[in-house]
Amino acid sequence: MKKAMLAFLIPAAAFAASSSPLLNAPDTNYKEWEKKLKEFERPELPNLKEYPKPFHSPNSYKYQLNDVCTACHTFAAHKKDRKYSPFYNAHGTFMSCNVCHFVKEGVKYRWGEIKNGKVVILKNGDFYGLKYVKVGDRVMLSGEESSAKIIPIYKGKPVEIPLKGNEELLKDPKAVAKMHNALTQKVLKCEDCHKVNGKLNFKELGFSPERVYDLEHNEIVKGLKEYKTIHFPKFIW
Repeated sequence: MKKAMLAFLIPAAAFAASSSPLLNAPDTNYKEWEKKLKEFERPELPNLKEYPKPFHSPNSYKYQLNDVCTACHTFAAHKKDRKYSPFYNAHGTFMSCNVCHFVKEGVKYRWGEIKNGKVVILKNGDFYGLKYVKVGDRVMLSGEESSAKIIPIYKGKPVEIPLKGNEELLKDPKAVAKMHNALTQKVLKCEDCHKVNGKLNFKELGFSPERVYDLEHNEIVKGLKEYKTIHFPKFIW
């Protein structure tokens, strides 16, 4: 499948921050957020000039902080659970935070990108950049970089707020309270999606039949549930 994509824009009015599903919740506890915002210190991302040893290849991937969630929490928002956090953070490179944190009946999931302060919902294309290719007698994984993410759609509106043009929301305690109150207490776990008939319809999202099977019968998820402790090499932690 070519990198070229067919896309459509949800009407611009749907992207007004005030109409976002993330801002439809009450702001009753905004005083608490007013205090939190005064004390908040945004985590500093490491500024590495060299690629970590023992690797010798330059790291060409630059993560874009272009939505309001990652603007504050960064792409490595999960830190407390040393077992699951690396996997949750890795998913954040191709999934909106709201996939797991905005769980309601009627939510649909689509691939989308944030471009020039607008959310573009993509209908066709090799979004994830991961596919099977045959090289000689071996079947390998290959792909291209993509800035697309899986984004929840609720009542026809993307549950995502672009950072561009909405920077002031992050300084407004009432807006911050609404965004956090819109999130649901019960978040999605690995096994909610990585199973047959899970929360995400991998076929509808455009994955190949082989990839769908791998995602629904994921060995990593099985290992995380089976083993109490996962040991990571120190150079990747």
